[in-house]
Amino acid sequence: METLLIETAPGVITQTYWHQGGDKLIVWHHGMPSPRPLSPAMAELFNSHGYSVAVPIRQGYAKSTVVGRRPVAEDAQVTKAVVAHLGFAEFITTGFSAGGARVLADLALLDNATQGIDFAGLVPADLPEFNPFAKAPEDEVKFFDIIKAFGPELRDKFTQWVPEYMAKDPMVEYVNADEGTLAWANSPDAQFRFKQRAIAFESGVDGWMLDEYAALVDYGLDVSIITKPLQIIHGDADTDVDVSCSIWLHSKVKSSTLKIVPGFGHSRLFSLEIIDEALKNL
Repeated sequence: METLLIETAPGVITQTYWHQGGDKLIVWHHGMPSPRPLSPAMAELFNSHGYSVAVPIRQGYAKSTVVGRRPVAEDAQVTKAVVAHLGFAEFITTGFSAGGARVLADLALLDNATQGIDFAGLVPADLPEFNPFAKAPEDEVKFFDIIKAFGPELRDKFTQWVPEYMAKDPMVEYVNADEGTLAWANSPDAQFRFKQRAIAFESGVDGWMLDEYAALVDYGLDVSIITKPLQIIHGDADTDVDVSCSIWLHSKVKSSTLKIVPGFGHSRLFSLEIIDEALKNL
């Protein structure tokens, strides 16, 4: 794995993890707040299917330049610049959770994005016909309202939230998990991911703050214009992004397929077995 610093706009650097392997390109869009390289096992899996993988780190995380508030649609231009820098004519766009929103932007706005895979991805939050946060607890909705207001005190609030986020032991979530989920949580792939959490805050909290904001406002694109093949994959035990989001997305993107994985929660969906099956379906 290499760490590249790519100028994706004048004066704007996008840190990119580069896993060179096959002669085809996949762009992987990370979750929130979780910019990280692929684990060795995950990188090898992509490589075994003939793909090299670029992981662009969104603004404000690690060494990626802070630009400021902007819609998800504008991140497609970052993807375009990374792909051009790496010398590929076309690519497959993939992403998990908040990264799934960037998959939608790539497919809607970039001609050289040939197909995509959206793993438990976010969908626009300001839709008149669908509320992706309908099942969110009241305190979480209040949290969203604070972020959307984007007041001058917001950075201080995120700064206060980081220690709590970092202090939480990821394994606590799996104490009462079923045997399969517990085996995944203890796997080298999952443990590698859990240990990378500090990357998000190497340069402060702007990455997390701006990522959360972009998820709650107009994306700047209409998902129904997507005509390229899109695999949508979601676990029916996901409590972070409700499966209804993927069901709604599938209804809007006529070129999509939908796979709902029984018993899989949010984090477990990004696992070797699910990725392997999705790559076989490309």
